[in-house]
Amino acid sequence: MRIEALAVQDFPPFADAELTFPAKPEGSKLAEVQILTGQNGTGKTRLLSILAAALGNDSELKHRINGSDSKASVVAAIGAPLSQLAGWGISAGSWLARSPTSIMLRQLLKGTPENWSFQLSGIFGSAEHKKTHLIPELAAMSFRGIAQIADAKLTALQPVKIKDPLTLLKFDKTTDEDTQIGQSLVNIKMGAAMERLSNEDGESVSRASLISQGLENAVSEITGRRFRFSVTPYPEISLRVNWGGTTMKFNQMPDGLRCIIGWLAGCIAKLDALFPEYPDPFSIPLFLLLDEPEGHLHPAWQRKLIPAVQSLFPNGQFFVATHSPFVISSVNEGWIHVLRADEETGKVTFDPPRACSKGDSYIEIVQEILGVSEWYDPESEKLLSQFRCLKDDVLAGAWEKEQELADIAKGIARRSDTLADLVGGEMRQFERQKKKAKAAA
Repeated sequence: MRIEALAVQDFPPFADAELTFPAKPEGSKLAEVQILTGQNGTGKTRLLSILAAALGNDSELKHRINGSDSKASVVAAIGAPLSQLAGWGISAGSWLARSPTSIMLRQLLKGTPENWSFQLSGIFGSAEHKKTHLIPELAAMSFRGIAQIADAKLTALQPVKIKDPLTLLKFDKTTDEDTQIGQSLVNIKMGAAMERLSNEDGESVSRASLISQGLENAVSEITGRRFRFSVTPYPEISLRVNWGGTTMKFNQMPDGLRCIIGWLAGCIAKLDALFPEYPDPFSIPLFLLLDEPEGHLHPAWQRKLIPAVQSLFPNGQFFVATHSPFVISSVNEGWIHVLRADEETGKVTFDPPRACSKGDSYIEIVQEILGVSEWYDPESEKLLSQFRCLKDDVLAGAWEKEQELADIAKGIARRSDTLADLVGGEMRQFERQKKKAKAAA
């Protein structure tokens, strides 16, 4: 089960369009990653809210509807391409079907028993939930990258229950989320310790140990330092971390580390609570919606973040909204979707999906994907532009400005060694061009 595509009409800021999500290569052992990127205001988070609604929770989308009299139509195809939506009375070309309510969202479940289906017939209308999950042993979660974990009051081996799994598709932290995550991690660590004591052969890896080691190894890989959770039983149960040889509480951790733990440990803790008997929670099909996971992270961590999580959940489908060239270039296997806003109309269109490459550098991503061509600070770029315009004028015959050109070149060269090398090369080229120009005259 995967989300195949989205189609939108009359839904600002998007132009009427379809957005398809290509599947990962057959036999891949990594999660499928769909990266959404574009300038501010191009609707990346709005797309995530549509996906969350497609998976069952429309609360985020409600906040992003411009006016209750909108006639927008949104279609999410789950398990089948848009070409198979004819049975819904919807034509992606003509958009004959309209919703009487503010937003219409439907999903197509191919080859799935009727009692597993879910249809949201109108965001402000009624919604019928025939089953909490789309299929057995499937989970869907949403996170913002800046959600920081905090210390909470915990007890020993207190069961964690999630009353409504659809609340896991809320992007913002809930009031009891820190307690929920912390308690689940305590249960996992204590369970792993007890399982080790009862493990007679000493070789088999228990479920709790598998979860604990998977999470801790992922954080160690991202941060470049050995990371472990520990449970302190006295004078009261508390959860701490040991990172690079230093033991600390959650509130004492760096903000970037608190953010990673906030959503990654949260995801794993919730999977453990949802499927307490499942032998390997990492293998459960997982829809993961991440909004700017690079928040508070140094570029060195940004480069390692998605690849580490991608290998942790091999059966997942991730949708990641990001501005970071380091996050985008780090993904060797996945797809990049660039959202572009028209300068005149403001309408946002979707570029055809571009396959991630094992050879992508963050410099290429900055230029080709993010559309940033400038290399220096704004003032230096302005001086370089003035220098080049003046150079063209001089070569065109304004020889009286040659000394002014030399003065600007010296001023730019004083700004940095890199700029000195750059403008020095351009001045040498200017001298050669000047000789040819004067000879021709």
